[in-house]
Amino acid sequence: MHFLSKYPNSAVIFASFIWGTYWIPLRYINQNGNESVWPLFFAFGLLSLILIKTIINLITKLFYKNDRYFILGNFFAALAMALYSESLLRGEIAEVVILFYLCPVWGTIFAKIFLKQNFNLQRYISLILGLIGLEIILGFDQGYFFPNSYTEWIALFAGLSWSLGITFFHLSKPSSVIEKTAFTSFIMAFIFLFISFIPGGREVNFEYQIYLSANLLIWIALFSFCWLLPSMYLTYISAEILDPGRINILLMFEVIIGISTAALLTNEVIGIREVIGAVIVIFAGTIDLIKFNNFIRH
Repeated sequence: MHFLSKYPNSAVIFASFIWGTYWIPLRYINQNGNESVWPLFFAFGLLSLILIKTIINLITKLFYKNDRYFILGNFFAALAMALYSESLLRGEIAEVVILFYLCPVWGTIFAKIFLKQNFNLQRYISLILGLIGLEIILGFDQGYFFPNSYTEWIALFAGLSWSLGITFFHLSKPSSVIEKTAFTSFIMAFIFLFISFIPGGREVNFEYQIYLSANLLIWIALFSFCWLLPSMYLTYISAEILDPGRINILLMFEVIIGISTAALLTNEVIGIREVIGAVIVIFAGTIDLIKFNNFIRH
């Protein structure tokens, strides 16, 4: 905790690197688990099992505190991560990551609605650029102005849900980072199971289960403790230390990592449309740090 308080920028960058490579163990477990939901369900649930004492104490505390915003924050954060995971399994990494990282744009809208924050020039430009980036990724030049596949809708809703979850956390009573991490991971496993019933999802029948080899079990443990735990923990704790603008620009590093690793490790073709869309979305998410007043004065 002391280290993270002293070097919060480094913590966010490290979290972005983990999020950017998150798809690697996710897809490995899915492919070697015969695309069954149960190995991944266990991978998501393993973290909450380790933190079960925290979850039990938290449920008891929530019974007395009646903090509905904390519950909503965890629910939508868990929904976002489950949807993001499913979209990474279904679609192309570059497209999914860019669509998800429109979340700073949605966060701006939710901040206006729920937190009553005023829009400045940067916020309006951010919204416009974010929507332009969205249309480029969707393929407006080919006549597509709305998502035209399950994957695109899932990735888009993942970003919306994440922004909504972070907004509710701002409205909730103070809580520890480990409480958020434990409760989110617990809810996430069951939401992911439910998402499997969307057409084209994971296989849920037990008879399709394959034998869990030692190698697959190792990857499940690595995914839970080397990807899921640090990415959630570092993201939550950084949100308590850094201002939203700084977090936005540092977390955008994930877009670069995700696209780069997809280009290197998969057969996906990263076209000019994805590159232009990514640049615009990154700029939309970080434009709050630009001081237009300085440009006007000079």
